[in-house]
Amino acid sequence: MIFRLNSILTIPLFFFGAHCSIIFLLFPRAMLHTTKFGHWEPTLLIMLIELVLLVLLLKGLNKAGDLDYADLFLPLGRWISTVLLLPLILYLLLIGIMGIRGFAELMIIVFVLRSPLYAILILLCLIIYLGSSIGARGILRASTLLSLIHLPALFFALAGCKINSRFENIFPFLNTSFDFMKHGKFLVPLFSICPFLLLGMLSPVRKVQMKPILLTLVPLTVVYMAIVYIPILVYGVNAASLMNYPLVTSIDSVNITWTIFNRVAIFYAVALLAFVMLICSFVLWSSAVLVRKMVPAWKELYIRPVLCLLIFVVALLIPNWNEYLKIYTNDIWFRLYIYLSIPVSVYIRGGIIQRKGRKKGLKNVS
Repeated sequence: MIFRLNSILTIPLFFFGAHCSIIFLLFPRAMLHTTKFGHWEPTLLIMLIELVLLVLLLKGLNKAGDLDYADLFLPLGRWISTVLLLPLILYLLLIGIMGIRGFAELMIIVFVLRSPLYAILILLCLIIYLGSSIGARGILRASTLLSLIHLPALFFALAGCKINSRFENIFPFLNTSFDFMKHGKFLVPLFSICPFLLLGMLSPVRKVQMKPILLTLVPLTVVYMAIVYIPILVYGVNAASLMNYPLVTSIDSVNITWTIFNRVAIFYAVALLAFVMLICSFVLWSSAVLVRKMVPAWKELYIRPVLCLLIFVVALLIPNWNEYLKIYTNDIWFRLYIYLSIPVSVYIRGGIIQRKGRKKGLKNVS
């Protein structure tokens, strides 16, 4: 019974943790800039977009069987597979780059104010390299354990913000103008749904069931709403929208004297470290697998160190937080291409494979 429960929860916990690694640092600020009030509306729209893309992807994967992106697209030929896989690999690496660079910034703020950036990045890259070396199964097992340990700490840090919250700051609650759609501002926070792409690398490792993943979107939506409205409730929308780290600042303002640590933000930072390292380890492993399958002559043993070095160098080249934020606003069209092309291609390719399998089965019967 316990083993079956663990197998059912593994993928949803990984999916939930992957989102946590992305949204807690960047999503509140990005969403606060989409509109002046009624922030739940663009947040809900983003979750609906992820729902549609997720259903497309999972239906395609279920039709195709135990295949990952490379196994699905490489039979289509060199040019088509390159057009689909190469941007995907680059985007997966971008997730790793932005993940460790963003958390390095958080570490400097919360833990080690005077430590050089390169030293922090070397440490983080070493951790994700070691994490990627244990493979997808090991990362999934680690995600289950770390989720059970760190999610309560993360939720404790969020709940602590209630002390400084003022409920009247939530108003006005409705935004009937839908200005965020007119100007396309909600496209920037769409970076937060990128973890759904990782499910396409799990099919050969463990079957991804649609129902548990879709159910996971319910608590995820609650978390999305909470991390947007916590800075609003604590500081008000005008003050919160001016902050670079609205959620971190809100958590850091909490003073609970009976905790082990003086700063509740330490709970938040430690929990976030676990999830960032998990997703970065997984994208490094995934990128190496895709590159090896695209170029079989290259050995994965050498691919992973090279890709890890690439992540370190590019992350180090991002000079400051403002340049870091520009990347998320400038890669919108690249991101949209990945979000649309991969799920749609997987769905079409899965349908073709399923039809071929049925025809083959009918021939064998006859």
